[in-house]
Amino acid sequence: MFKLEEGTPDVGEFLSLRVRAGMRPRSPEGAKKGLGQELFSVLLRLESSSEIVGMGRVIGDGGTIFVICDMLVIEEFQRKGGGTMIMNALMDYLLREAPPNAYINLMADIDGFYEKWGFVPSLPNSRGMVLKN
Repeated sequence: MFKLEEGTPDVGEFLSLRVRAGMRPRSPEGAKKGLGQELFSVLLRLESSSEIVGMGRVIGDGGTIFVICDMLVIEEFQRKGGGTMIMNALMDYLLREAPPNAYINLMADIDGFYEKWGFVPSLPNSRGMVLKN
């Protein structure tokens, strides 16, 4: 059903994917500035049409901190294994590239998914915080 490839969507695709996955929108200006700056990125495509239906990125400094972000699958294709394919690719990259003791994190918006790869809540040792602008 799906095929995975290394790559980054263009700005329009990225903005559309976020909305179709039920995620908070980003600005075109921000997407234009940020896309292409990641350490690693994958696209999930339909085998039948090559339409992009998901993605995931790793951002950070490439040495001490790595952040999984923009991990998404559009709603009609969720729960069909695409998210697992994306995470497996991101984790393969991290296991290959992240030095010992690097900080690897993500902001999870669903329970029970990221735990499969060893992620645990950071509380009580630390807590995630956001600045909304």
